[in-house]
Amino acid sequence: MLQLLLVDDERSVVEALAETIPWETCGIGTVHEATSGAMALDILENHSIDIVITDIRMPGISGIELIGAIRNRWPLVNTILLSGHADFAYAQQAIIQGSFDYLLKPVSDEDLIRSVKRLVARIQTKWEEAASYQRALYTFQENKPLLRSTLLNELLTGRTYSKAALKDKLKLLELPFSSGDELGMLIIRMEEHLSELAHWDLALMEYAICNIVSEVMQKQFYIWHARDAHDYIVILVRRRRHESSGHDEHSKSLLEQYAAQIQTNVQLYLKGAISILVSNWGEFPLQIREIYEHSVMSMRKRMGHGQGLFVSASDEPDTAPVHTIRSLYEPPSLISLLEAARFEDVENKIRQIFEELLMSAEEHDVAEYLIEAYHGLAGAFSYIIHKNGKHLSAVLPEDSYRYFKNPSFSTVQQLRDWSIRILQWIQEDAVQDMKDTHSSIVRSARSFIDHNLAGDVSLPAIANEVHLHPVYLSKVYKAETGEALTAYVYRLRMEKAAFYLRTSTAKVFEIAELVGYNNTAYFIRVFKKYYDVTPQEYRDQVPL
Repeated sequence: MLQLLLVDDERSVVEALAETIPWETCGIGTVHEATSGAMALDILENHSIDIVITDIRMPGISGIELIGAIRNRWPLVNTILLSGHADFAYAQQAIIQGSFDYLLKPVSDEDLIRSVKRLVARIQTKWEEAASYQRALYTFQENKPLLRSTLLNELLTGRTYSKAALKDKLKLLELPFSSGDELGMLIIRMEEHLSELAHWDLALMEYAICNIVSEVMQKQFYIWHARDAHDYIVILVRRRRHESSGHDEHSKSLLEQYAAQIQTNVQLYLKGAISILVSNWGEFPLQIREIYEHSVMSMRKRMGHGQGLFVSASDEPDTAPVHTIRSLYEPPSLISLLEAARFEDVENKIRQIFEELLMSAEEHDVAEYLIEAYHGLAGAFSYIIHKNGKHLSAVLPEDSYRYFKNPSFSTVQQLRDWSIRILQWIQEDAVQDMKDTHSSIVRSARSFIDHNLAGDVSLPAIANEVHLHPVYLSKVYKAETGEALTAYVYRLRMEKAAFYLRTSTAKVFEIAELVGYNNTAYFIRVFKKYYDVTPQEYRDQVPL
């Protein structure tokens, strides 16, 4: 939905247009109001306006001057001019300034709606053109290196794809890897001054190192690289088809020779040291995560044992690894999901954690894994409750809260059920908080409108009073009440006007001012649109 700005130095004209036109049917989601060119420019500075409808003759900045400024500063904003004078010179200026349409006042609702709908259709056509195949293809090519890096990082951290989906991604990104290939891996850690570079310089250094890798290895190996979460450069390699394939001793030896040459060239040409690890070989993509984790662990063990290390994973002793609960730490984290209130995803992640725990229970002592899972889950739950400004005891019932004070779980199922219950309590508390907040916003907005009906009760004025963005205020009000905020203002004005007509002897122009209309003609027009009779006819129908 688009955002529209109405500009006229007569506030009643602006409010009448805002309230009586069914803007949503035109494709307009938010209507802003301004009573001067200066106010309009301020709104344009702070909101993503798509269409401006402005009067021409205004004190200070005229409508022609306003659309000229819009053309220079916001060339994507479209304009429609309104004028009370059928002057060709005005129309000519509107054409010169690129205005979409030029309408004479008083403009009928039908003419204005027709003009806005045509303009909205033109804007939507431009959006469709912007999303055309050629532009998408250009953007894809520009971002292909990043997409390759992202895919490799996903595989390193255990993201799985179906065989067909992975094949399609590899083909799209022009990566010469396929299921069943034998792969090797290099892990490069920047040392000395290289690791202390600023982020931008670090990216340039990564680019330079990968260029060296390519120069050294490209005749014998296909390579695919990414920078991981530890700022290590991870390089996946496989032998070219015309060479002897597989993970035979020649391939392993050749990879180690190249790794040593890369290390020397970085020292020589980039004046800095790197540590480099050559992994064991495995199958793509099934063993990529296992090889990566084993390599990172090998590199981590040697932290603090000098710089410029050269390590071969084949030198590592064969010991049975002790695994962590991987799904507990895989992104997105529990805390990230809880902060985003993605409760369904949190529950899915919890169930995934316990599926992994049950599988571990078949091979290992489950007690230690229960401890790990409990502290990870309890920490995330405590964090989000405290971040919401509450004590655990205020959100959780006693039978669930007591496990925080005295954890005692004997089975995986028991801890899983407890975790799901805690999540449900957190979700219910969040939903209630949101309802309370939204109800409070609606009450504050209505209170302001009720007390200022004769003054400025435009959407920006109400939003400023309740300290919310106008777009957000509109969405909250509509979601909570089922009625648009501008529709509520219009309805309240009409009901108050009808009340004064029934119960007082005030003149029509006086009642118009009491409900916020300085222009009596406009008041009569919007009243008749609402009740199908003029104010005087309505009064005459009231029994004495």
